[in-house]
Amino acid sequence: MIPGINLLDLASGVIAQQAPVWLKFKGRTENARGQWVNKYEPPQPIQGSWQPVGESTIRDLGLDTAKRYFNLYTSHPVENVQRGAAPDQLVFGGRRHDVVGGADWYTQDGWRGILCVDVGPA
Repeated sequence: MIPGINLLDLASGVIAQQAPVWLKFKGRTENARGQWVNKYEPPQPIQGSWQPVGESTIRDLGLDTAKRYFNLYTSHPVENVQRGAAPDQLVFGGRRHDVVGGADWYTQDGWRGILCVDVGPA
């Protein structure tokens, strides 16, 4: 691979893009019961390539095979879980997804491969 070549931009000319909604983690607040509640920035539609992760890959990664995982390839700076924070979330197909990992090529090539897990209805 040649550094600086945005492969996502090249692929988006061939592969159809989808428009998930990005919920960027903002912070946590404590409610009246003393529970911490995650707060997110206002929903923002983004573009990217949304793809299911195959069962063999899920097993190879040691993930829970009872859950559904997806990859999102996007040029937006979506973040996975950070220490002391919650992950960003994505809404696609009426379902909410937590960002659990991925490949960060953002600084070098302007895109990220985001691994997401389905956590329930939106």
